Amino acid sequence: MPHEFECFQDGCNFGVRADSEDEVVHLVKEHAEYVHDLDIDRGAIVSEIETT
Repeated sequence: MPHEFECFQDGCNFGVRADSEDEVVHLVKEHAEYVHDLDIDRGAIVSEIETT
């Protein structure tokens, strides 16, 4: 089952879809750090992942 995440920052259209939750978390953490200068906790990311 694919896992999806969309960035919640205003004006950001980043989204990711991957087969594993770990891959989504990794990509979202990288995006948050490099684009928004944020360090997001894994739990916060996982709570926003949708499984399709």
